[in-house]
Amino acid sequence: MKRTLSLILSLIILTSLISLNTLGANEKHSGITLERTTTNNVSHPVGYYVTEKRFEKMPVTFEAWVYIPKSVYAERGGIIIGNYQSFSKDDFINFEIHTNGVPRLLIDDPSGTMHDYKFTKAAVRADTWTHVSIVYGTGDDGKQVYCYINGQFKQASSVSNWYQANPEAIDNVVCLAGDYRALNEQGFRGILGDVAVYSDIRSDQEILEDYRKAPDVSDENLMMYYKLSEAESKSDVPDASGNGYDMSYYRMWLTEEEMNEIRKEDEYEYSYVLAFLPDIQYMTEKYPKNLTPVFDFLVNESKTRNIKYAIGLGDITNSNSVKEWSTVVRQTNRLNGYLDYSLVCGNHDTLKNNKIEYFDQKYAPKTGYYYQHVASTGGFFNEDSVRNTYLTFSVGEVKYIIINLDFGATDDILNWAGEVLDAHPEHRGILVTHGYLNADGTTLDTNDYASPDTYESQLNSGEDMWEKLVSKHENVDMIVSGHMHHDSIVSAPREGDAGNTVYQVLMDPQSTCNKLGGMGAVGLMYFTEDGNHAKVEYYSTVFEKYFAESNKTLSFTFGKSEEETTAEDTTLAPATDAPTEPATDAPAPEKSGCGAAVAVSAAVIVILGIPICIKRKEK
Repeated sequence: MKRTLSLILSLIILTSLISLNTLGANEKHSGITLERTTTNNVSHPVGYYVTEKRFEKMPVTFEAWVYIPKSVYAERGGIIIGNYQSFSKDDFINFEIHTNGVPRLLIDDPSGTMHDYKFTKAAVRADTWTHVSIVYGTGDDGKQVYCYINGQFKQASSVSNWYQANPEAIDNVVCLAGDYRALNEQGFRGILGDVAVYSDIRSDQEILEDYRKAPDVSDENLMMYYKLSEAESKSDVPDASGNGYDMSYYRMWLTEEEMNEIRKEDEYEYSYVLAFLPDIQYMTEKYPKNLTPVFDFLVNESKTRNIKYAIGLGDITNSNSVKEWSTVVRQTNRLNGYLDYSLVCGNHDTLKNNKIEYFDQKYAPKTGYYYQHVASTGGFFNEDSVRNTYLTFSVGEVKYIIINLDFGATDDILNWAGEVLDAHPEHRGILVTHGYLNADGTTLDTNDYASPDTYESQLNSGEDMWEKLVSKHENVDMIVSGHMHHDSIVSAPREGDAGNTVYQVLMDPQSTCNKLGGMGAVGLMYFTEDGNHAKVEYYSTVFEKYFAESNKTLSFTFGKSEEETTAEDTTLAPATDAPTEPATDAPAPEKSGCGAAVAVSAAVIVILGIPICIKRKEK
């Protein structure tokens, strides 16, 4: 009898354990797969997912259903959710599957140190749907990271390996199934099922419950929840938590035909183009043949697209060598007489190779084409140098002034630029410098990686330039820079002292350019005939495709439309024959996606085409 009871009891316990360990695993699961393609022998996803808002709380618990095929098991499974990007002093955090199915939490701190939490004892099996959970800041004294597989605790990190992330610094917008590195190359390689992120430390029982059934959307600690089991690949994914972290899907490359379909949705008719040349340094140094398609495009398309100016953003060379400068000069000379252009120095053009002044040696001879062009249309900070210049031009009735500023322009240069702007109040100002805006949409300052003032103390950071020059002149429409790597164009509108909106713009896909062996990117900014509205596109002259679909969402409003001006004049005109003061060109503060006016203390940035409310950095 005792034997029988013991056997029955053993069977009950065994059945319970089997039920516990297989609950959820035997259910049917599904999710999204990132289709991949190959560009110049580099494999990468054909698209990417990004949110419309930043982290509002510290993410603490990460959960996901994953399926890693045996065919890619030995490779990195890829990012599940993360906001890591290169070259930043902010914290970033990634939840991912590393090689051989190993779950991983990766945190990058302000010093650039990687805090790597890998859980080799919790590796997921190939060709098997698995529920993975990682909890940050739990265990002994809240200084450990735990990993769970299918609701069961598997491994803890060492207390000695603890790093306390800064919640305020980790708030960059996140990607789903990838991050912000070039081409989203570490995008998820398997099938990604439902993903949830919490702002609290989930208990063992709560994690088990999430494994057994879907997260409770009424849980106040549920930050974001993506039902990828109900989603379609290559389509937008809503945030089921209701917190607004909806994911938008964008394609990495578009053909001319695909771009034409997008253009059909344009609100305005565009008349002319300003072309921008972001950091061409790697092509100049390593892939000089790929500079030819760039300048072929500018010459051949100057009439077709009505390109009015080509504007360089610095880092023309990578190591400031004679060979590289000879390569560049041969190409820029091709524009002489065909298309007007302006140039600015980057840190690689001025601080490398013992600071030899090759830039001025090549472009400052007073009988040379470039010097003569500047002299005939603008002027110089120093008449023996073309490192700081201004140029004027008109398109129809719209007058423009381009002011080219050295990398980290000094106070004397900024004072000169201010005087030039004051002397041209009827011109719309386009300021150009190499290092100004960071990839997160904030101006570079001392706390940022590669801010100009971190190279030499007398150089001004981006924030210094804003305070001393950019914000003080209401005829500044935008300031455009390169220097900080990012696949998509970043736009960060900010209100100047006079209430004018200044568009701070970053263009620099140099990491992708280097990875692909030279992509020949040209930033194309299309303007309406009155110059009041603009949009941007990235075009790869080497691959003859448009890059990063998210750029289609970027738009700019530089002045009041004719309808707005007419309405205002009709309503406010005094009942007298006395002449009135001319209406200002400064637009009213633009409304952001967060429903608030742009102010000095706040900004609306656009990263990967997404409008995001942020607080300005306090000095």
